[in-house]
Amino acid sequence: MEEKEKIKKRSIAELKSFIIRFLTLVAMIYVLVFIVFGIRISPNNEMLPRIRAGDLLFFYRLEGRLKSSDAICYHFDGEKYIGRIIGAPGDTIDIDDNGNVILNGAVLVEDDTRGKTDKYDTDVTYPIVLGENEFFILADNRTLAKDSRYFGIIKKKDIEGKIIIVIRKDNI
Repeated sequence: MEEKEKIKKRSIAELKSFIIRFLTLVAMIYVLVFIVFGIRISPNNEMLPRIRAGDLLFFYRLEGRLKSSDAICYHFDGEKYIGRIIGAPGDTIDIDDNGNVILNGAVLVEDDTRGKTDKYDTDVTYPIVLGENEFFILADNRTLAKDSRYFGIIKKKDIEGKIIIVIRKDNI
């Protein structure tokens, strides 16, 4: 009888140990996926040619130092977007009548964009001087993209993270 009780106690201890390890694993996965990293599917082609609709995006949420040219995930008015940081705190942004983006008085040379960077008929007025925790974000496919030309300045709190990996939809 004593041997059966030892086996039963050992089985209960092993079950408790398994449950604790399983819950620890679930907690670690939760922290990694929902706090440190994020996953999103690109909703549209606004970031062509580098990111296409349906591509799987992995982004890092804890990036403290965002800078110009970083591709990011952000939200505005409850909608989720992706874009590229053009201007960071302290920068002055302007868009001239020829569709040139002017960053701190110099025309920004961009190689991987599509379409002309036109101003939108919105309340956004240029030049824009970015304050602390403010960013100017443009999509790479400039034609009809919703970005800072449409929304205006994007606050750091609205930036979800820096895109670190793109997995093509057609290669999965």
